Amino acid sequence: MWRKQDQPQAPSLPAQTKSTPITEVPQTSLLDQNTPAAASLLSSSTPGRLTRLLTVEGEITGQEDLFIDGEVHGKIRLQGGKLTIGPESRVTAEIEAKEVVVRGEVKGNIKAHDRVRIGVTGRVTGAISTPLIGIEEGAEVHGLRVNLEKEERARPAGAIDSKSDKKVQVAVAEGISQVHA
Repeated sequence: MWRKQDQPQAPSLPAQTKSTPITEVPQTSLLDQNTPAAASLLSSSTPGRLTRLLTVEGEITGQEDLFIDGEVHGKIRLQGGKLTIGPESRVTAEIEAKEVVVRGEVKGNIKAHDRVRIGVTGRVTGAISTPLIGIEEGAEVHGLRVNLEKEERARPAGAIDSKSDKKVQVAVAEGISQVHA
């Protein structure tokens, strides 16, 4: 019944392990252009974005695609890229790009090297200079002057030049018709 009291012992220490010195780990960034991860992040397949809550005043220039769903006042130049004006956007600018898609509101001149497409929710007020234009049924176009070639004078949409046998494609609604320009 009576138990002998144990004598206090020193707390046991963990077995000593061999320590290795800490070496400096090289710092790399995902944005380091030499890594495969960076290449996919920085690829031009993903367009830049200006979201609904952003307002830009000034000049936007670049070579890649851009999607705008916010507000822009000034100039937009995307020499090698596609510019998409989203349905929530309001753009008051001179625009130059390889391709322009309008689903929101644009006030200003548009110059596209390949084509301009105006969607059903698109509203454009200004001159358009492009070799190919598509306008969906329901789109609003005010003060439209289309210049189908850089060297020619701008003329009203649908105007026919009987001296020229050049054909220009104009996409309207769901079909594509050919007109003389």
